[in-house]
Amino acid sequence: MTQPRYYFPGDTEKVNLDFAKLGFDYHPCPYRFEAVYELGVWRSRGVVEETSMAIPEGSQCLHYGQQLFEGMKVQTGIDGKIYAFRPRENARRMNEGARYLQGAEVPEELFIRGVEEVALANLPYVPPYGSGASLYVRPFYLGIDNNVGVKPASRFVFRILVTPVGPYFKGGFGPDQGKSFMVSAYDRAAPMGTGHIKAGGNYACSFQPGVEAKNAGFAEAIYLDPAEHKYIEEIGAANFLAFKGETLLTPKSPSVLPSITRRSLLQIATDIFGWPVEERLIELNELDEIDAAAACGTAAVITWIKEIADADRRWTFPFDQRWQKLYDNLLGIQTAEIEDPFGWRHEIG
Repeated sequence: MTQPRYYFPGDTEKVNLDFAKLGFDYHPCPYRFEAVYELGVWRSRGVVEETSMAIPEGSQCLHYGQQLFEGMKVQTGIDGKIYAFRPRENARRMNEGARYLQGAEVPEELFIRGVEEVALANLPYVPPYGSGASLYVRPFYLGIDNNVGVKPASRFVFRILVTPVGPYFKGGFGPDQGKSFMVSAYDRAAPMGTGHIKAGGNYACSFQPGVEAKNAGFAEAIYLDPAEHKYIEEIGAANFLAFKGETLLTPKSPSVLPSITRRSLLQIATDIFGWPVEERLIELNELDEIDAAAACGTAAVITWIKEIADADRRWTFPFDQRWQKLYDNLLGIQTAEIEDPFGWRHEIG
């Protein structure tokens, strides 16, 4: 194996990619980060080159879904520096999932070190400022014992892959990029299940309803609460936001993933713009009274919802400039275009 080459901020060499035209697709980068937990200790392998992994065939991640992942972005700032956005929050969310799945927690400093090392090792793949693209960072966590019984693993792999990406939804964000979504009859999580952690099984449940929605001409499926099928919960892999008059609304539910992007947008809304914010149950029927709607998440950032369809009912929503203000402010903080009053930017290098 050749010795990995590390790059540092200031290097101008970039790979031959048209960053401005990237979609949300996988483009393999040379290096990834890996650490292994066994005998009660985390051992860092550091930056590695193998794109494939060898794990025991009896691993709990394969048979019983003892697996977690995170999603975050690394971006080039207007100042030429490289920044991750709130990586400690991702580390804490992963460890909340590890505790729930009865796995070993990843030390926070190991998580941060991994993000920094893999970003620096793949610096030519970090899109330049102004391209509209970013380096998507995917930390993931696997239980890997040789086992056939239904029990937690005692060995784990923590690994981080990266890939340059463009917008999650084709066309990205803007007043001419509204998306239509279809209310699904399926559930993405059980009422007191794993919806609040970023477990892979939650997303496997979304394949069938997601395909049905797309085959019907919609961007994605919207899920209602699994107990009563009455309240709006999530949108595919994104969270729901709405304006009702002056108030910014978002669903409150134990089966909704606590999105770091959503939490950031709510704090911007209250602390910077002074808007009232409510996290509460939102009935599907309340869409009659909603003035504007959007989806948000790490990959999507913010996406304007122009239409929601449910059987024979349809709701349409105009583009609201408040989405633009939230989008511009969040992206401005991430790329150092504006002041970061919250300390969310994590400089790499």
